[in-house]
Amino acid sequence: MTLSLRLSSNGPANLALCTQPVTENQADREAYADGILYRAAWIAGVPVVIQARNAAETELEFTVTTMAGAPLPDEGEVEQALRRKFSLDLDLPAFYRFVAAIPEISHLPDQQLGLRPILKDSLLEALCLAIVDQQVNVPFAAKLKHRLLETYGQRYHLNGQTLWLFPAPDTLARLDPHALHPLQFSCSKSSYIIGLAQTFMNDTAWELLSGTDEEIVSRLCTLRGVGRWTAEYASMVGLGLVDTLPAADIGLMRMVQHVYQLPDRPGEQQVREIARDWSPWRGLVTFYLWHQEDTQT
Repeated sequence: MTLSLRLSSNGPANLALCTQPVTENQADREAYADGILYRAAWIAGVPVVIQARNAAETELEFTVTTMAGAPLPDEGEVEQALRRKFSLDLDLPAFYRFVAAIPEISHLPDQQLGLRPILKDSLLEALCLAIVDQQVNVPFAAKLKHRLLETYGQRYHLNGQTLWLFPAPDTLARLDPHALHPLQFSCSKSSYIIGLAQTFMNDTAWELLSGTDEEIVSRLCTLRGVGRWTAEYASMVGLGLVDTLPAADIGLMRMVQHVYQLPDRPGEQQVREIARDWSPWRGLVTFYLWHQEDTQT
């Protein structure tokens, strides 16, 4: 079953930019061809393949196709999921006006106009992928993510694109505690990921966290295996929060040193002090700085 939608965005949206992600798996990096973005995703528990393209500067056209003959969720659910996943309601004009007043970061929109975060399908997915990133280098983390997708996710082929769908929560929750060891996951990471899946399966309220950015980060830090950086990063890419600050991130530290022309790379506390001027957009500034480092420096 297939559904086509044309949706407006709050300000410019540039899909070509949005498909240049930071520290993602290889399949995501290759999911853009001939002006079309391809993504496998979960919508209301149904596996789908999304095709998206720019129809205008502030309009996107979507084609959503269910896989394995599953029925489509209703149109309202699909539209809500697309608006969330592609950050269509994010007020980029307000963000651009804000950063224009801060000399060190006023350049961010210049070559990244219309860059919008493409969110993970769930907070659980964001947390699991952040845990994979913990204390390993970027290339090895990418290998671990792809092994997880290959072994427990689902693969789809469409128009020459290979798309991977993140494992369903119940798939991860049912795994033996040692199931991820053959994929070179450490004992702790394996335990954390499976434990998180079980926690989210037992209490679906975790996907509906609300409150201030700081309250949500503090709540996430109560989960086993989730430290402050993991909570901050996951809340950005899983919930779309724009004022969380993963200040302990090495890539962010490098970019703060670069744009502020500091003699040495700043530590976490110095990044937090500098970023006070970025609030209430600290998370989105971070995302733009990551993107600049990954694609332009």
